[in-house]
Amino acid sequence: MLDSILIIEDNPAVKDLYINLFQNDCANISIQNDINRIPELITENPEIECVLLNSNSLQNARDSIVSHIKAIRSDIIIIVTGPLPTDTLIQYIKFGVDDYFDNPAANPEELRNTIHSLHQRKENERAVVYHKEINPLGRETGSFLGNSAAVLDLKKLAIKAAPIDATILITGETGTGKEVLARMIHAGSPVKYHEFIAVHCGGIPDTLLESALFGHEKGAFTGACKEHKGYFEIAGQGTIFLDEIGDTSPAMQIKLLRILQDKTFRRVGGNDTLKSGARVIAATHRNLLKMVEKNKFRRDLYYRLNVISLHIPPLRERPEDIQLLIRHFVQLYSKKHNHLGVYLKPETIELLTRYTWPGNVRELEHVIERLVALTDTDWIGPTELPQEYSTVNHRHIITENVPPLPYPEAKKLFELNYLDQLLQSAGGNMTRAAEIAKMPRQNLYLKINKHKIDTRIYSPIKPDTDTPIKV
Repeated sequence: MLDSILIIEDNPAVKDLYINLFQNDCANISIQNDINRIPELITENPEIECVLLNSNSLQNARDSIVSHIKAIRSDIIIIVTGPLPTDTLIQYIKFGVDDYFDNPAANPEELRNTIHSLHQRKENERAVVYHKEINPLGRETGSFLGNSAAVLDLKKLAIKAAPIDATILITGETGTGKEVLARMIHAGSPVKYHEFIAVHCGGIPDTLLESALFGHEKGAFTGACKEHKGYFEIAGQGTIFLDEIGDTSPAMQIKLLRILQDKTFRRVGGNDTLKSGARVIAATHRNLLKMVEKNKFRRDLYYRLNVISLHIPPLRERPEDIQLLIRHFVQLYSKKHNHLGVYLKPETIELLTRYTWPGNVRELEHVIERLVALTDTDWIGPTELPQEYSTVNHRHIITENVPPLPYPEAKKLFELNYLDQLLQSAGGNMTRAAEIAKMPRQNLYLKINKHKIDTRIYSPIKPDTDTPIKV
């Protein structure tokens, strides 16, 4: 949950309570007695994300210690515990205290959940600020959500590509948001006030697809009662998004190659050569390079499409984005279904975060809409999840056909296998791995060092944008 928490407390029993409460959720727990050292400590340790202040310690603090803390780190969470007069509490809230617990020992889990919620809210606020700093396109990119390093790198590249008049090829698994990214690029381009037309190329007969893209003349075929303009004409100077380009037939690929090469086309049944000023963004979940090698996709068309390459990683490779997406979809579908004030309990979010999401963002969106639309409560618990999401597969290894070993060796083998699977599931992200294992990050580091595991081999390999992408 947190990288580090700073606690100002002198009661030994309360100290033990906090250690037991946060030891599985926090990488570092620091307990101090001197409240006046907080500004120095948070300056020297930027990983501190939360400060718990005992109300007794505030009596010994210099004036406006809370304001001093917020002046140094405005995003830090400050929670006061213990009895306080109402007027004093109001004053501290004005200074910047985020929450107050009169008796944290009475309900420690409520304190833990409150810190969790505040931390997630601060993370989202930081992500929004970061997106604004790196993203001159502003609101247009908001629909492509994610604050993981992979998504932020992808957005940076998309922002650079947006104003360039070049064909873009977007790759990624089904449901990752390829059309959303294409719309974001169009919104940041000089032609954003022109048409954006999305065409799904898969499963459409050639005749229909050709007519849809290029139009047809009256009498070109049975049922062609009048002249029909195709999408390349309608788009004008806008953007044509060709989704699932890898599903097109060889005959259609030849026609697409022509319009990419010289920006010209003919309507079905027509003789006049027409010009198109539309920019093409194509997308596929297939590995086009392998299809080229097997003569299932034209090599010349592939290189015409692959001028600028953008790859969207699957959701399982960026689990840190899941909670942000959950909150977005909860808000979206709460409005749609007139069920405002709906929240997911932390344990529900944890289960959804640990799921591998084979259907990616689209699957997550559908699950959240179902939960919000059908719930009768304001807090959605794990029991309301469909069975496949409430019983998450943790990918534990059961070692088979291994001869009996001395217990120390068997334990070492199990631990090594477990760490291997754990790091694979977390994509090499140590914070994520520690959360899955429910152990302090320092302990996880000790076990990894003990087995001399190189964690770098588990990190996702980012595609090289200068070479063809493998999907």
